[in-house]
Amino acid sequence: MSSTLVSPDSRPRADRRPKGTSFAGLVGVELRRLWWRRLTKVVVAAVVVFIGATVYNAYNESSPERIAQQLDSYRIMQQEAPRMVEECHKQEAIERDRSGDPTLDFGCDQQGQAPTLEQMGLALPLADTITEGIAKTIALLLAFVALLLGASFVGAEFSTGSMGLWLTFQPRRLRVAASKLTAAAAGGVAIAVLGLVLANLGARMVAVVNRPGSDLKLPPAPALEEPLAVLGLRIVALALGAGVVGAALGLLLRHTAAIIGAVLGFAVVVEGIVMQAFLQGRLQPWSVLKNIEAFIDRGTTYFAESCGPSSCDYTERTLSYTHGWVFLLVVALAVVLAGVAAFRRRDVT
Repeated sequence: MSSTLVSPDSRPRADRRPKGTSFAGLVGVELRRLWWRRLTKVVVAAVVVFIGATVYNAYNESSPERIAQQLDSYRIMQQEAPRMVEECHKQEAIERDRSGDPTLDFGCDQQGQAPTLEQMGLALPLADTITEGIAKTIALLLAFVALLLGASFVGAEFSTGSMGLWLTFQPRRLRVAASKLTAAAAGGVAIAVLGLVLANLGARMVAVVNRPGSDLKLPPAPALEEPLAVLGLRIVALALGAGVVGAALGLLLRHTAAIIGAVLGFAVVVEGIVMQAFLQGRLQPWSVLKNIEAFIDRGTTYFAESCGPSSCDYTERTLSYTHGWVFLLVVALAVVLAGVAAFRRRDVT
């Protein structure tokens, strides 16, 4: 009998090789592991508490009692303005007589002008305006917790030895690294979306509770320069990038404590000392924090020394929105490439 019980497989050897878990499956596994980590629950709770405190502060700032106090101060300043102008003119006349200079001008008319309601920040507490203020306040916090979450998510696997065990099942390091970076990015996005949703809900609650009566005749709040959704997308993008950078630092430094120490050291030494103290402020265009500010606010300003033929003086300079996002993108790509390269070449135990 020439036939066999098992017929040979005519497929090529590459097709017969086990494929393993797909990339989408790897990302799903990493997302489940990220969710069930204790630090993830702590981060979510911290974000909720911080946004609750920020919303409470916005409530106090726009409460009817606070607005009434500010209106009383405004009325007092309006009443005192003519007396202040008169007193200024008297002092001006005395100084002219003493100095013999009839052209001496104290600028009394300009100094005696009382500020307007808008200049004092008195306006109707609108939900969108409150949301914008809270969103810009929490943007850096959301980015930091996303970075911390991504860093601890990867660093803890090296500390516990689970990374080496995981590589025995998935020996393709680039796929493993990409799945962890993707999961960290998704975690950053989730944190940012949660924060923005809570901020928006809190702002709308404040606007309803603190709606002033029509008898106050407050001016309307200034119109927003851009839709809230556009600002929200930038904050989400910042948190996404921070999560990826945190995971890349985990691949590079391999220990959560080392990552936290490196980030805090960079913030204190480089951002707090070097960028401020050296070259009289001219290094600020290369500051990460200043470029984050330019990215979120669509441009920012800083002061740096400018020298002319005879003297040097600090002048205000502009840091553009384009400079901000390009700089942050280059820094993020550099950290990710360094982390992936280190993970691919170094031994994992």
